[in-house]
Amino acid sequence: MNKNSTLFFILLLFTQLLHSQPVSQTFDGGGTYTYTVPPGYTANVTIQAWGAGGGGGSNTSGAKGGGCGGAYASSTVALGEGNYTVIVGTGGAPGISGSNSSFSSLVVADGGGSTAGTSGGVAGSSTGSTGNTTILAGTGSSASGNNGGAGGNAGSGGGAGGAGGIANNGAGMPGIVPGGGGGGKAGPGVGSNSGNGADGRVIVTINSVLLPLPVKFNTIKAFEKQQAVQIEWATSAEQNIYKYQVERSFDGITFLSIGSVVANNLMGESHYHFSDLAPLAGVNFYRIKSIDMDSRFAYSSVVKINLNKNIPGFTLYPNPTINGTVSFQSSDLENGNYSMKLFSPLGSQVYNQTFTHSGGAINLTIQLPTSLQPGLYNFQLATSEKKVMSKKIIIE
Repeated sequence: MNKNSTLFFILLLFTQLLHSQPVSQTFDGGGTYTYTVPPGYTANVTIQAWGAGGGGGSNTSGAKGGGCGGAYASSTVALGEGNYTVIVGTGGAPGISGSNSSFSSLVVADGGGSTAGTSGGVAGSSTGSTGNTTILAGTGSSASGNNGGAGGNAGSGGGAGGAGGIANNGAGMPGIVPGGGGGGKAGPGVGSNSGNGADGRVIVTINSVLLPLPVKFNTIKAFEKQQAVQIEWATSAEQNIYKYQVERSFDGITFLSIGSVVANNLMGESHYHFSDLAPLAGVNFYRIKSIDMDSRFAYSSVVKINLNKNIPGFTLYPNPTINGTVSFQSSDLENGNYSMKLFSPLGSQVYNQTFTHSGGAINLTIQLPTSLQPGLYNFQLATSEKKVMSKKIIIE
């Protein structure tokens, strides 16, 4: 596929105007591509993404587990005119995880994990914008005796995992596109290799094409102002706009509304500002959603501001968790007051604990709420000075 699909997509748009059936465009093969909505149009599209599969276990002596399949994510969104970056994840070599597949910042499907030992690779997660579907992939199976483990299947009907190597020195089979995990090699010899994970896939389906929304975003920026974050943006050619909604995210993927501003509805350039008086500790992402009188909407580009001045590292063990219990460990945590927060895959806070530490090594046992659903969560450690560090943790 040509990595710049502008002319092809223009033809698809005119085809969609003439015919009622959706038109799909598939991006295969690991790499970066461009999806273009030409000037004069907005498109309502459904985006589907499969992360790449992880490779089977690393090629050392002994049987190895299979790699995990890539996760799946989908969402239906409105796209304004412009270029959008499409990344198709590349399958992992033996011992290497598969990489993520994504469409701009709207939909992300994580690649599957690999393994260094006999256990299967760990599942990736997946995220998207409001109204998305996210499905974890199957984990790779563990090696059994001298037989390698099979790779995991990708989420939502994606590629199958490769078969594990059988008997001594049998090679593991590669995963099947999109996103199948590679099979693990057999043991105990080193004359065979584990299978590679399969590349991911991104499919964009046009549901409808409209004339452009009656506003143009010229600029957007965010900067620290005293204890708040100031968001400023400029627009032009406003027509029939109801309001601008300010949205914030901790990961640049899942956004929640934090306020709104009434539109001026001027043909010339309009300038707006909004103060986030309670920004998140660490990294904050912002975007503006324009909503017109007919409930049509469009998004500005995403801006990022980092309020974080790094703090010492920490580990969470085990990961994935077992029976809702996880250990927090750090070998050299500074003296101070801390908060530990856990955010769900959709960005809502589901756990919060504060503690005071006198400095040095620390080991805390955390009992998570039993009501948490399985998935990939974001764990944040923050100081009272808004220093923060985040880690991903899998809840089983």
